[in-house]
Amino acid sequence: MSRWRSRLFAFAVGFTVSLCAVGIYSFIAGLFKHTPTSAPPAAPIARARCLTEAYFANPEAILAALKSEDVGVRREVFRRLFLRPNVATIYYDFERDREYPERAAEARVRYINLDADAAPEALLTFVRFEQPVALVLKREECGWQLCAALSAWLRFEAYPYQNWLELSQLIRPGTSELLLHESTGDASNYVRKARVLKLIDGALVQVAEFNEEEIEPVADYHGTDWSDVKQRTTTHYSVVPASAGHAPQLRLETNGELIKYNGAAPVYTYWLETDGAWHALAKHWRLRPSVRLKQLAAHTDNLIWDEQRQRFVAAQE
Repeated sequence: MSRWRSRLFAFAVGFTVSLCAVGIYSFIAGLFKHTPTSAPPAAPIARARCLTEAYFANPEAILAALKSEDVGVRREVFRRLFLRPNVATIYYDFERDREYPERAAEARVRYINLDADAAPEALLTFVRFEQPVALVLKREECGWQLCAALSAWLRFEAYPYQNWLELSQLIRPGTSELLLHESTGDASNYVRKARVLKLIDGALVQVAEFNEEEIEPVADYHGTDWSDVKQRTTTHYSVVPASAGHAPQLRLETNGELIKYNGAAPVYTYWLETDGAWHALAKHWRLRPSVRLKQLAAHTDNLIWDEQRQRFVAAQE
């Protein structure tokens, strides 16, 4: 009996020791075993982020859509470009363009440097009657994204508004600013302004403004030809490049004169792609033939680039 008891005791001790050994081995092996944690792949997330309507494959695709014969294609690209948050759409006629946007005329794409980045931006311009349009696009990781959409009020200019948007290197060589020309007026007054726009941190910012031409009635003149006698003031700008210790400048040279209109406004013809026909229209009254009655005083002003405020300021500021 004692012999069976010893065998049972020995079996119990051996089983316990084996169980402890297995447990110790499993614990030690677990310290060195690496179990990878599952993480969502980054590529699908990036692809999902890029699959938005804010990006375009290239500017040429936008140009082709704006000129497409298919109104559905034009409607879709107008919606993607102009009906988006944070995009100023002063030229967008919702009632007209929602259903049947016109084909773009005089459309072109230019690649230019508008900021300090080495990669050029795309400037896409086109015109529609009374409303020229410019789009500034920047290449991002996901494609081309719209930075700004702008237009100008040009009711008093001749269609198709040649040179309404000018490129000029005003601050740094190799980087261009936009000069946007727009005009307002009525039957007796006319003002044409130039707005200088610079691409800063991905947005167009106005950094200067001046009047290029002003025409107004002569104060205290009561002659029978008072409606034909005007005071005209014109301003021309030139660039003074940066030099040692001096910031770049815009030099504005202004001249005034008294003039008298003595003829009818000329008529010009233009072609509209929307109806495929030629049209005739009288030019604005400011383009009537005129003679100078008196030369008025001239003066020069300088606008200096302020790097800290990121704009041009008057020399006395």
